[in-house]
Amino acid sequence: MKRVCCALVLLLALSIRVEAGEEFNPFSLLSESRRVFPELEAYNGTAFKEEFFTQKLDHFDILDGRTWQQRYFVTNGTYTSGAPIFLVLGGEWEANPVHIELGFIGQLVEYFGAYTIYLDHRFYGQSRPFPDLLLENMVYLNMDQALEDTAYFTQKMKQDFGLDGKWILIGASFTGDMTAWARARYPHLFHAAYSSGAPVQAQVEVAEYYEVVGRAYLDTDPLCYTVLEEGMLALRQLVQIGDAANITRLFNLVEDINVSVEDDVTLLYFVVTQIYGSLVQASTPGSLENVCSRLVSGQDNPLEAFAQVYRETIFNIPLRIDASQLVESYRNQTDYSVDITRQFMYQSCLEFGWFTAVSSQNQPFGPVVPIEFRLKFCTAVFGPEFTRERLEAGVERTNLLYGGKRPDVTRVVYTVGSLDPFNPVQMSEEPNVDAPVIIIQGASHCIDITSPASPDEPPPLAEARTRVVQLLTTWLAEE
Repeated sequence: MKRVCCALVLLLALSIRVEAGEEFNPFSLLSESRRVFPELEAYNGTAFKEEFFTQKLDHFDILDGRTWQQRYFVTNGTYTSGAPIFLVLGGEWEANPVHIELGFIGQLVEYFGAYTIYLDHRFYGQSRPFPDLLLENMVYLNMDQALEDTAYFTQKMKQDFGLDGKWILIGASFTGDMTAWARARYPHLFHAAYSSGAPVQAQVEVAEYYEVVGRAYLDTDPLCYTVLEEGMLALRQLVQIGDAANITRLFNLVEDINVSVEDDVTLLYFVVTQIYGSLVQASTPGSLENVCSRLVSGQDNPLEAFAQVYRETIFNIPLRIDASQLVESYRNQTDYSVDITRQFMYQSCLEFGWFTAVSSQNQPFGPVVPIEFRLKFCTAVFGPEFTRERLEAGVERTNLLYGGKRPDVTRVVYTVGSLDPFNPVQMSEEPNVDAPVIIIQGASHCIDITSPASPDEPPPLAEARTRVVQLLTTWLAEE
């Protein structure tokens, strides 16, 4: 089977189809960085069929009878009574059964003989409660409603189609959170859950992200870290002396950057560091060695090497650096598109944070993207009430509701990659013996779930997958 890449900015950015002359949108990096799976062509296989479910708009107002059509894919065949049901939760991407068929989930489905459903998340993919993304409509985009969607859907599937087996939730990254939280909230509906790469701890700023990135490059090759450090320093020096022409040449900008505009300079730093961060977050065995080899081979001119790897990573797509124009585009966006930045930015600004500021001193790029830069987009795009204080209150509520890194839950297996830059906000200790945490050395974000198992995979990854199978087998035998 072909490998489905773990999604973070880099590899998914590469999957964007670019027409001649198209520019690279810097904040599509935010959109791409949140997806676990890439956008694919419409499904044309036969193992699954597409269906739509009449879902409630507001689960918390019994007087609100409005509904919408939630898309899901389901096994194209007859359910055998008593067989397990795998409910795969879609997130900030468009659900496509290929995600199941080409990854480890598909192998689990085959091993357990599971009847499988892949459920789109509200406001993503083709699951659109409203025909547009007006701010007044997006108030229905939150974790509370999404979890209730999952529960109500499951309850109706059990009632209407006799799906009487044990339901197992499967999710990755953001939906890894959902699987664990739904299992905790609705233990009468969901028997167990498999949660890969889940950032369970809501946190305004994840400065540790780039510390993990830096250690990954340092462990791969200390000279690689040095080239990154020196390359970034040289870029900052070009900004200081106002050499916009060289910056434009090196980073393939559409037009000269205005180095006197602080937000534009910070946006450039954000884009470049995101690319290098994503190379770690979406890494595969041997990929970082390849990146570092290319960087170190150009160590005599660190800036040229630094810029060249960046350009090659995004296929030399020209980039426009204009922070104010970028804000305007997302403020005025009302139509759905493959770029889901507006939707997930909204959720991040209200409930989760997880903003990857480049602010720590313990990483190769220097403190070049402060958290204030990330947060100002919340206010600029959605309005003055979207303040840091409001986000802090939302983060506190999220952690209060779901327990952060100390949840009260059983029969949930968490997998965490040691190379996943988001692992500082993921599970690090087992809350109890029935909620094991598997740390996978050398693994990137969600690689255990998005790629298929193979005979030549690294031993820590193979051992983690074996442990997942063992746990699910044990739990399915329990009442």
